[in-house]
Amino acid sequence: METLLREWGEHDVLTLTINRPDRRNAVDPELLSALAEALRADAGRAGAVILRGAGDEAFCAGYDLSRLTGTADDLEADRFIGEAVAAIRDSPAPVIARLAGHCHGAGVELALTCDLRVAAPTLRMSVPAVGLGVVYRYEFVARLVLMCGLARASSLLLGRRELDSGEADAWGLLSERCEASQLDARVRALAEKLATSPRSAVGGTKASLNLLVTRAVDAGDLQRAHLLRATAASSPERQQALSRRRKR
Repeated sequence: METLLREWGEHDVLTLTINRPDRRNAVDPELLSALAEALRADAGRAGAVILRGAGDEAFCAGYDLSRLTGTADDLEADRFIGEAVAAIRDSPAPVIARLAGHCHGAGVELALTCDLRVAAPTLRMSVPAVGLGVVYRYEFVARLVLMCGLARASSLLLGRRELDSGEADAWGLLSERCEASQLDARVRALAEKLATSPRSAVGGTKASLNLLVTRAVDAGDLQRAHLLRATAASSPERQQALSRRRKR
């Protein structure tokens, strides 16, 4: 079974579907690489891109825990997440996240890197990395603080708060909400509106917004954050946390 589906629609709207419904669309290195490759190959042609999960139970439940070892080797997952995130960010076509159901961990980073996010009332969003002994990617932390502020980012990361669609919208993490029955039509209409707008203006606006995020990440801070993440990734407490989570 293909884990990433590609479908072209009217006005060169490209839909990319994370297709692992049996794992609540959790991502793994192969899927993340396929997502990055698809965006690099096709985003130049696309007028807009829709990123979604298969079905309505989950957009993406996060990184597949079965692929983690509980050691510092798991930092390699960052490379694959980072490549997919960079491909979304660098896509000349705007990327719209269609959000329904579970959206956790790496799924939240994928969604928040998209240019627009449209959610159904079923959305449940969380970043439980601390509970798994993980210090999350600094680039994502910086983006999250820019989007919703330090206090709310702390609540999501340290307090491990789970947000419903109303809370995520109030925090500024969504572009809009709509009823589940209207979600596909609303996302498609938004994608077609972007795809039929002047591409130079759409791409230039997206690039201008990305500059603000890029400037929020200092190279020295990034290096220090990597050391903190490496220490946490190899801690014995992390092995225990991961084992407990897998037993649930």
